[in-house]
Amino acid sequence: MKKRIPILLLSVLLAGMTLALSSCARDPGEVVTGTAESVMNALHLADKVNFHTESWYFAENRVFEQYDPAKEMGIPFERVSDIEADEDAETLWQPEPVPEDVPEPNITGSRAADVGSFLMRVYDSMTLHASPDDASAVKDTLSAGTVVELRERADSPWAEIFSESGESLGFAKDGFLHAIGENCGVYATLPIEYGLAKTNQETYVQAYSHLVDVRQYFNTVETYAEDFSDLDLSNVDFVISMKLSTDGTSIGESFYHRNLCLLQYDLLPMMKAAAERFKQDGYTIIIYDAYRPTSVQQRWFDVIRVHKWVADPKIGMGGVHDRGTAVDISLIDSAGHLVEMPTPMHTFTEASDRRSTIMSQTARANMDYMLGVMLECGFTYIQSEWWHFQDVNTLYYLPTDHPIDDIPLAVFED
Repeated sequence: MKKRIPILLLSVLLAGMTLALSSCARDPGEVVTGTAESVMNALHLADKVNFHTESWYFAENRVFEQYDPAKEMGIPFERVSDIEADEDAETLWQPEPVPEDVPEPNITGSRAADVGSFLMRVYDSMTLHASPDDASAVKDTLSAGTVVELRERADSPWAEIFSESGESLGFAKDGFLHAIGENCGVYATLPIEYGLAKTNQETYVQAYSHLVDVRQYFNTVETYAEDFSDLDLSNVDFVISMKLSTDGTSIGESFYHRNLCLLQYDLLPMMKAAAERFKQDGYTIIIYDAYRPTSVQQRWFDVIRVHKWVADPKIGMGGVHDRGTAVDISLIDSAGHLVEMPTPMHTFTEASDRRSTIMSQTARANMDYMLGVMLECGFTYIQSEWWHFQDVNTLYYLPTDHPIDDIPLAVFED
């Protein structure tokens, strides 16, 4: 389990958010604006970002290069590893040197060619062949998290792969570059980027992107399960279940394969506040979508063709998922069950609209509860999707197109 990060919420932040939500008679749009302004002021951003008129100053004067919002809040988002960001899993793994005077192991039978055996965990994916040959048939592809035994073969880049029970599963080329020790984890690494971002007025503003892997800063569980009653979520900040990496999408196939959740670094204080607030009431956030590459956004829109559900990246500022400033979430209760919401995740019908009249009273109450907490923590929302929340200052983040399955991964120790 990764290090837990101490919580330090400013009393002025809570006071500002309480004031913004104090009147139930206010229009939801007014609540969003009021909450956003209160949060901005509470974080002492007023001298750097005027939420209404001078947000351009933040980007055009590159204040973000010297400004760290987490540090400003007094929340130490410490990295869980001292490994440099440009080091990936392949460069980190190095075989232990074997002293020249060590005698050959006394191994007989079918395992005579094996020189070492290690119980490890697949960290991304692992392709298994029928024999240690590139031309041999592919038997299977193991997914991230699968625990396997890898047996080295002398003078060969291939490893024979066994299940925990000892069953031979096949052979993997450079298998040790796709697996990590039981006490290790991985996270994605991307550089900070700068560029021009388009606005809804078809103009451009200076923008930047600092995408980070949520696993690097929080306690997470990655799973595609729909029932979590067998998991201990008491110390878990987020359950990650990226729906677009499965064939359960609205187009019936996956857009990528990794269960990888990326967000802008600046959103982490708000995400932590939300996780802690829900945890107080016995709930855990489950994240179904976060950063979405522009090419994925375009491919999805080309199928859905309804801008309010999947934004066309060619229109105005496009979507917000490809800027890493939006999350699609739901909640898991203390018993490990998904709470009732108006529809299943990513149901693109009018039933998913917050104003729908066909949802049950329980679903409406749960939806409104989740909305209230997310507003308290500084997020805004859209009416057409009950699950969608985003940063109030999305305009100045750069849309990017990083293929999820190709993003470099770095190893850290739990």
